[in-house]
This record gives sequence, C-alpha cells and structure tokens, in this order.
Amino acid sequence: MGQEKKEDLRVKRTRKLLSQALLSLIEHHSFHSISVKEICEEAMVHRATFYTHFNDKYDLLAYSLKEIAEEFHFTDSNLEEVHLKLFNVAIKYKRLFSQLFLEERDSLRYVIRKEMTMGMKQEISSDAKTPSISTSSEIGIAALAGATLGVLNWWIENGMTLSGEEVYKEIKQVLNWEHIEKIHNETISKE
Repeated sequence: MGQEKKEDLRVKRTRKLLSQALLSLIEHHSFHSISVKEICEEAMVHRATFYTHFNDKYDLLAYSLKEIAEEFHFTDSNLEEVHLKLFNVAIKYKRLFSQLFLEERDSLRYVIRKEMTMGMKQEISSDAKTPSISTSSEIGIAALAGATLGVLNWWIENGMTLSGEEVYKEIKQVLNWEHIEKIHNETISKE
C-alpha cells in the first residue's frame, strides 16, 4: 500500500513537471511551435516518460487546462465570484489565455465571433456620426457575441430541438436587452 502511494506521488509529480514545462514554454512560444522534445527538456523528463503519461502535447494541454480550471472552484461561488475568479485566472495565465482565445484564427468559433462583432460594430458606426465605439458598447457587443456562441454550443449539444427564432427569443429575454439597446441608442445620439 505504501508503494502505491509513492507511485501515485511520482505520477502526480511527473505530470505536474510536464504541465509546468508546457506553461513555461507557452510564455515565450506559440503552443503549435512547441515540440514534445522541448517540453521534456524543460521538465527534465525522458521522452518515454512523457508518453507513459500523455498521448501527445494536446493531451498534456488538456490535462494542464483541467488543472487550471480547478482554480476557478465554480461550485462554491456566486455569480460575481465566478466572474472575478475567471478573470483573475486569465490574468495569471495571460499568455496561455491569449494564445487559446485569440490566436485560434482557424476555429469556426473564432470566425463566427469575429464576423458577429464586426457586423454589430458596423451597425452601430453606421447609425452614429462618429465612427468610434464606447467601451461600454464594446463590452456589450462582446457579451452578446459570447452569449450567442455559448447558446449555439448548448443548442448543438442538446440536439437542436428549438428553432432559431425560439433560441433568439430566449437569448433576448435572458440578456438585459433593454440595456443593450440603450447603449446602442446612446452611441447613436452622440453625434
């Protein structure tokens, strides 16, 4: 039994070393350019040991992200605490979040979000005489795009049983739509 505990601690230690090595490398390089060899060198772990614990660098990344997600502790938090924890963790792992959120130019989610936000910004700018958009409007646009993509994900995972109109109506109801329209109208009136 004591031997099993030691092995468990060694496994945890090795996984932690590899995860820390990956996160350290991400601070200076893009994830896609990092090789398993570089991760092993950074962690001072043999390649064979790496493959004993992980299938590839993507498997290690998934493990590392799961470890980071545990810092959120969403279950014991209210809505405000959840948001603050999320943003604080994003600050702590700024480069990682930047790479995974902003640098995935090929992902469908990224392309849809970019197109949605550009469309909303163009609509606001075309209604206003000044082309600049307030920070409040930027946050509102980002919130709407993010919520819409989150709901789209939920809708797909749950078999797409509701129509697009029904989903839109629910999004509009859940979000404070009047506030979003108010921001839009304020931007327009700043002529």
